[in-house]
Amino acid sequence: MKHYFVLSITCCLIVLSAKSQSVAPQVISTSGTSFSNASGQLDWTIGEPVTSALSASGNQLTQGFHQPNLVITAVNDLAADYSVNVYPNPTVDYVTLHFNNLKETLTIELYTTDGKLLESKQVNTLTDLQLSMADYAAGTYLLALRTTNSATKNYKIIKSH
Repeated sequence: MKHYFVLSITCCLIVLSAKSQSVAPQVISTSGTSFSNASGQLDWTIGEPVTSALSASGNQLTQGFHQPNLVITAVNDLAADYSVNVYPNPTVDYVTLHFNNLKETLTIELYTTDGKLLESKQVNTLTDLQLSMADYAAGTYLLALRTTNSATKNYKIIKSH
């Protein structure tokens, strides 16, 4: 019993004194450097197996793969302010687009899955529009609806036999 007590105390001391691994970004590199002045900073590396970082007196020196500063950039929301129902899908002959609240010019483009533009139309303030699919082979197509401010809605259209 005494041996188990000594063994458990020893294990606890080892676990408490162990240090964890650092998760700082570090790589080894064959070459690289960083230059900066009041107007900017330039960083480069080649090979990148290890990185090191040194700092003293408020200055920081880093080498290798690193991203010293995060810059957050605002992205404008280009959400379209209209709604559309696309039916029937899958289709045989045609696809109907039923628009709600369409108040601007809209470009409608039909693409193949490899990116070939098959059809392009511009419409404005419509309620319903029918696109003929009769001339196209059975398969999958991409329908892109794009407003003048580049807000885009995409739909996958399946053409059956």
